[in-house]
Amino acid sequence: MEEPGLWAPPPRTSLPEFVARRFMEALRGGALSPGERIVEATLAKRLGVSRGPLREGLKALEAERLVERRAGRGLFVADVSVDRALQMILMRATLEGLAARLVADRYTPELGAPLIEQHRLIEESAAAGRMSEWRDRDWRFHEMVCEASGNEYLLRSWVSISHLVRLFLHHHPGYEQKPEKRLDNHARFLASLRSGDPDLAEATFRHVIVESGYGRFGVPLPTAMGRLDRAGPDGRAKEKRA
Repeated sequence: MEEPGLWAPPPRTSLPEFVARRFMEALRGGALSPGERIVEATLAKRLGVSRGPLREGLKALEAERLVERRAGRGLFVADVSVDRALQMILMRATLEGLAARLVADRYTPELGAPLIEQHRLIEESAAAGRMSEWRDRDWRFHEMVCEASGNEYLLRSWVSISHLVRLFLHHHPGYEQKPEKRLDNHARFLASLRSGDPDLAEATFRHVIVESGYGRFGVPLPTAMGRLDRAGPDGRAKEKRA
């Protein structure tokens, strides 16, 4: 006999999921900082939840490496080292490069319309100087590219590192230092997808992500990546032929 409720849909949001979501929002908003010690009683009070759901949520965050357990000291917000950041940059570049290749290969006006609109929203946030919103919209664009690839395993892999990458990006002053460069990079991303050239799209995403990421630390590009850029001397892609 089947158990009652076996096929019932799960609740829309469980308390541990609520904890994890609010935790990420606190990181993005600056209420929590990388390396900060987590005091369970304080955090539970802030969230308005009991210690049980809080601990479940923290375990999920620990599994995603957003929370670190330090022997004899307790839990801390993950502190992204330069070495870890560089590893993530390479992985992100590889995944998004493949996603861009798949999107360019199947690009249609219908597929591209949401990406074009998201790019417009990014420019809108940048023009208004709303940095936190700009970062969120920027990140959503990259998530949308992975979704549009049509490969669920690629998307899962990207999501598995996305929170840690965002933790790094939200606490890095790159947006404020070179806003024009970041907008230009996004124009290149979009143009490469619209070109319909898979090789160009993959090379553009990989090159821009690695170059900008390594450039933040003043670290030379890894020789193992080879020549990444096929976008031409001006870094622009050609539009897809009708």
